[in-house]
Amino acid sequence: MKTSLPIKMIFVVSHFLGLSLNNSLLAQSLYKLTGKPELKVQGGSTIHDWEMVSAQSNGKAELILAGTTVKHVKSANVTMKTESLKSGKNKMDNIAYDALNTKNYPEILFTLTNFKSLGGKKGQATGNLTIAGTTRPVTFNVETTVKGSSVFLTGETNIKFSDFKISPPTAMLGTVKTSNELKLLFKVNFMQVAAI
Repeated sequence: MKTSLPIKMIFVVSHFLGLSLNNSLLAQSLYKLTGKPELKVQGGSTIHDWEMVSAQSNGKAELILAGTTVKHVKSANVTMKTESLKSGKNKMDNIAYDALNTKNYPEILFTLTNFKSLGGKKGQATGNLTIAGTTRPVTFNVETTVKGSSVFLTGETNIKFSDFKISPPTAMLGTVKTSNELKLLFKVNFMQVAAI
């Protein structure tokens, strides 16, 4: 029995509609870091906790979205000037810059190697973090929010000075000692610049 022409046309139209719907559901695009990114380093010492914050960084990412959900991050990198980190106290900043050897290593770099979606807005971003000339793999727990052409990401992870071959800074002739443990936190906004 031969298939009638109208039925054939229905199959063809359905096929192309299916492809179109799939392409619209999964859209891969190039994004650029924009706005005022907030990157924090938090730690402690023998006398008080401390925090340094940077609002200056550059970066780009290739993201795959399904509607308002980030399904995958194909690639991403973020670069920050180390001396853009500020505590609000010049003396503390200078001690930190000495420990980080900013004259020889002026930038901190993160390059994504893997992204794992945990469902909904949650995920894990693993990549190579370079501080003071030493590169180590780290994993950030992240949350994503999609609004129009912008993707907002927040995340955090724990590291140690010793992971990057850095001696925890000291002050006042060694009487004030910084703890080895650090927490890194970020809030960034990537804006779409091109569809791929």
